[in-house]
Order: sequence, then structure tokens, then C-alpha cells
Amino acid sequence: MYNKAKKYVYPYVILIAVLVGLSVFLFFQVEFYNGLYSVHTANINVSGLCTANKTSMLFFYSDNCQSCKTEYSAFRNTTSLFGLWSGDRFYSQYFCAYSVNMSQYAVNSSDVFAPPESISIFDAYSGSRVPFIVFGGRYYKIGGFQSSADADSEILKYVCLSINSTTGQCS
Repeated sequence: MYNKAKKYVYPYVILIAVLVGLSVFLFFQVEFYNGLYSVHTANINVSGLCTANKTSMLFFYSDNCQSCKTEYSAFRNTTSLFGLWSGDRFYSQYFCAYSVNMSQYAVNSSDVFAPPESISIFDAYSGSRVPFIVFGGRYYKIGGFQSSADADSEILKYVCLSINSTTGQCS
């Protein structure tokens, strides 16, 4: 009878150990991705990206990225509160902004309007993941937001923090 009980206990103990190990692994994976997709503080050198010593906002996206469309729209809408987009060019008294389509850049880099230094920033900080936003070199975020409303409010928050602005758009 004792041997029969051992025969049933060992598989359950092994199953429980595997489930605990898997749970711990998945917990750390979730923590890793939560940390990766949060907004990080940084000291990224964005000098030379913009004339007149204005700060620079960079948004990198791809055609085959699901969350990029929502974030692209939010980035353009939010930065439009501070200036004007004309095609791929942004004009503002507050900062420079660039939206860089990495799919198009991979096909023909000369078709993409972006300072060459911006690509080295993408290579150094994004881990080749899009969407990727750099807010004035002070903050960056890899990955999308939960919703378009979150994208709009978070992008506005970090644009305002990056330009140290108390303008009407930031209050």
C-alpha cells in the first residue's frame, strides 16, 4: 500500500514543482516586459538634430506594427498642439519633431526625412523595436500604449516635461 501511494505522490510533486517553476518564470517575463514598455528616463544626446537649440522629439514606427498606427496618430495630434506638420516636416517655436518610418527607411533611406543621428539613437536604445519615442533626450518609450486616449495624454505629458513648458497646451 505504501509503494502504491508513493507511485501517485511523486508525479504530483513533480507537476507542482514544474507549475511553480513556470509561474516564477512567467512572473519575471511579465515584469521584464512591463519594465521594457514603460517610459524610461535617459540622457540621450539629441544635440544636432534641431537648429536654434530646440529640443527634439523622435517617433519611430513601422508599417507592419499593430500599435504604431494608434501611436503615430497620437504623436502627430499631440505635437500639432505646439506647431504644424507639413508632410513629414514639423514646424514649431517650441521643439523639432520627427516621425521616422523604419519600414520605408529599410527600403530607401533617402526617402525618409530624418537627421542621420536619429537612426543611431534608434539603434542604440530601441532594441530594434517599434513604436519607439524619444522625448527631448530626457525620456524614451518602447512599445505602444493601452489605448489611444492613454497615448494622447502620456505623449502630451512627456512633451511638456521635455520642453519644461507651462504653456496653455501643458496646463
